[in-house]
Amino acid sequence: MREHIRSGIQAFLSLVQYLEEFELEFDEKEMKMVMVAYILHDLHKEEAARKDGSSEYDVSLRDIEEIGEKLCEGLPIQIPPAAFLRVAGVSSFSNKLGDLSFLPDDFPWSYLRDWVKLMDQAASITGIAECREKRTVPNLKQLLGQLLPPKLAESLTIEFHCLQEVRGVITTQLHNGMSLFMKRNRFFPWLRFGDGTLYLSLQPDRLPEKNLLIEDLVQLFFLSVGESADQLDPEKLFDRSTFRCQTLSFMLYSEPEDFSRLFHQLFLKDSQKDKHFPDVMFDDKRNAKYGMDDLKGLYEFMGIDLPLTEDLRKKWFYTARYFAALQRLIQRLEEAKGAEAIRSLAKYLKLDANDILKKVPSELQSNSRRFDEAIWLSYRYLRSAGIDGKSVTQVPVEEWRLNVKEMATNFLSGRVTLTRSLEIVNREMKIQDELRLYFQEQLTVSWERSRELHLLNQKELTKKKTRSQKKICNLCNRQIPPRVEQKVKAPIIQDDVQVFSNRLLPKENSVSALHWCSICSFEYILRQILGLDSPGEKGISHRLYLFAFPAHQFTDLLLAEMEEELKGLFGSIHVHYRGRIRGAWQEPYIQGEEERFRDHLREHLRRYSDYFQMELAERGRLPSTGDLLKTGPPGNVMMFTFDCYSHTVERTREEAWMKALTAAVSLHKLYGFRIMVTEKPYLFLSDIRDVHYAVHLDSPPYKVSRLLGSPAERGTPEFVIPIEQVTEMLYQLAWLWEMHQAVHPLDFAKPTDKNISSILHQLEVHPMPGAYYFKRLLTNQTHPAASVVQSCRELNQIKGGYEMGLSKEISEASLALFEPYNQVKGRAHRYENLFRTVVEGIKEGRDRSELEGKVMKRLERLVSQRVGRVHLPIDVDAVKRLVTLVYEDFFMKRCGGSLAKLNQKQNQVADGVFFETHLVVQEERISKKEQLSSEETSNLGG
Repeated sequence: MREHIRSGIQAFLSLVQYLEEFELEFDEKEMKMVMVAYILHDLHKEEAARKDGSSEYDVSLRDIEEIGEKLCEGLPIQIPPAAFLRVAGVSSFSNKLGDLSFLPDDFPWSYLRDWVKLMDQAASITGIAECREKRTVPNLKQLLGQLLPPKLAESLTIEFHCLQEVRGVITTQLHNGMSLFMKRNRFFPWLRFGDGTLYLSLQPDRLPEKNLLIEDLVQLFFLSVGESADQLDPEKLFDRSTFRCQTLSFMLYSEPEDFSRLFHQLFLKDSQKDKHFPDVMFDDKRNAKYGMDDLKGLYEFMGIDLPLTEDLRKKWFYTARYFAALQRLIQRLEEAKGAEAIRSLAKYLKLDANDILKKVPSELQSNSRRFDEAIWLSYRYLRSAGIDGKSVTQVPVEEWRLNVKEMATNFLSGRVTLTRSLEIVNREMKIQDELRLYFQEQLTVSWERSRELHLLNQKELTKKKTRSQKKICNLCNRQIPPRVEQKVKAPIIQDDVQVFSNRLLPKENSVSALHWCSICSFEYILRQILGLDSPGEKGISHRLYLFAFPAHQFTDLLLAEMEEELKGLFGSIHVHYRGRIRGAWQEPYIQGEEERFRDHLREHLRRYSDYFQMELAERGRLPSTGDLLKTGPPGNVMMFTFDCYSHTVERTREEAWMKALTAAVSLHKLYGFRIMVTEKPYLFLSDIRDVHYAVHLDSPPYKVSRLLGSPAERGTPEFVIPIEQVTEMLYQLAWLWEMHQAVHPLDFAKPTDKNISSILHQLEVHPMPGAYYFKRLLTNQTHPAASVVQSCRELNQIKGGYEMGLSKEISEASLALFEPYNQVKGRAHRYENLFRTVVEGIKEGRDRSELEGKVMKRLERLVSQRVGRVHLPIDVDAVKRLVTLVYEDFFMKRCGGSLAKLNQKQNQVADGVFFETHLVVQEERISKKEQLSSEETSNLGG
């Protein structure tokens, strides 16, 4: 209901804001009346307002007025008459419609009713699929026509776009690109859905054909990539092992200054190699390829003057790598061979490189990981160049590096252009052509609903495969165009290779033959640009993806709010009260203040985001171990990533899934998203209506899946959390995390929460896990906080059932005979004494009368042991009741008379008896203290 109300109000405010641009005036009092009426118009559907045995609409006007007055109490707003709420809220086909003629004349009731109907209609739309399949658009147009002046109503146009597939960031960017395109054509993006956006215009421009629209979208995509160039780590744009620029760099850079600056940033860092360069590049094996026996002979052969100073080695190391990068760049810009590229550079520097190319073995020239030609040419440049009449040895290293950078900028002038950069991208990735094909397949617009499907080559599918698939994408099964270089290395994938493909793949230790289509590669590039790569060490870190879809619809107003809150988010789910930043995620639910959870969560995420940002600013990196929630660009579909990362400590899968589940239900509570949680980096979803529960979990670990209850409780065999169970799940997670932080305090040396797995294990195997951990906390002589005691109670109720009730009855029967003292030493023995006495007798094969006698003897011994107070005289009926509970209800009924099951379950029930007994003893102790304190106060007063 909350989401329905929010959606309608947002749609109303957004539409009014748009209509005000056409100088339409709205009475503030009337608009407030409309919003209040809309909020109250579904009172007849609330169960709290219904009478037992009555129909949905059978709520009297008097009842509606009373409830409306209570809900609006304290607001400076006039409450709509109950008769109007009935007219506005009940279906036009209902016989409970009411009559507007009975209402006073101080408001235009028909006009206000039409507004409420429009808001209700807009809030009830769940997706653009309804606009394609039903009469949603004509109905909206009819309602708007009743509200607008005739001239504007005639020009009203409603259009929409629909995206078939959900893949990730590329999906969000496509929705945002379409919205920007429609704005340029004077269409207002009114309602956003997970599968598209509904636009309206009162002064529409003529919309272009779909093919022309797609060309504009492709250009928008490249522009959005270019705008993010400064945010990207230079290391992601360059392969140091081969000195080649990644294809992504040509998407971002199209000016000579861009590449010269990139190389300067990459090679600026000092290294241990520079003190021994180029000696470290040549061993006996490589010297032999030159026909030399040692390094000295090689230097003489190549014309190197010895000795080499440390200063010269530093400058040489920087210049040689810079020249190698320039050589590889020219090879791609001019589609030249390595020798031609080095000659081109030498010619610009007015140096001779022919003898170098003759001396360097062809085997080394063809090795992509060697740069011998650049090493020798850079030495010649060092000897021939100068700065302001000074030789290289006379200028500082920093000044020389800037000189090389400036030289490179001049050398690349005219060679690096926007056209050449796009040609390289299109040649190596076919990205422009692939984007066009992808948009033609997936994008549907209301004024041109046809789609062009590009099916796979049947011949390619049917032929026998003996090695990896090279012409079909290993991720999404799209056709890979000819001459596309899309070999993908393993680190791109966040988990074992075999997880993400249904095709024949190479062994994991030979994954270089993995092949992706250009769309999957572009999706990966977008994530790199947006900083969504994993911060941890692969193999010991875990990443989960949270794909979020709006439950109904939202507007640009809400989108702006989300962007403000989520932009640059470095959130976390922190469950401990200790640490550099105080505040645990579970606080509101533990303290019984659910209503402040949204504010608390916003503050929680902001606080930890500020902390991470501060760490980045001070140390240049994130903490070595931590949890990180990041978000992609806000839009119709959003992608969050949750990382349990580390560089030194192994993180567990259960911990990552528990944190991600907590984040998912929190985001649902905060924004109303429906969320798919998965380990798969790419989500290939053909219809968002498949995600119709609050939270979907894609193959969670067994222990985590057990939190969701049985399929019968969920109403589906899928691992999901229905919307009506979200609040219950939030409470359950809060109790689990509260118990975890009490039992497993934060270890600052290894700040992980992997021990949550042991809590989940006890939740699975123990009927009263709260009692189990409570007993162990007291054994360590700690005094659990009230929140921990409450968590123990609640966890017991999750699965306790029969055992929990039985433990309480046994505890009460035992306390009726013997009240144990509360000292720490021997506390468990005293609390469980009588229960274990009966169990011991059952194992000895005694009958009921003998068990009663055994309990009597134990009580007689306890009188003299000073471990508690035995109620004298001993109540025989109370003894019989205790024996009946343990023997009949526990042993015979619960254990089925089996001694094996008795051995298995006795400690579980004993934990429950300990828990219940301690609570009663503690309560009586506190009561006596208060009574004594009260008596002392009264005595002093007297």
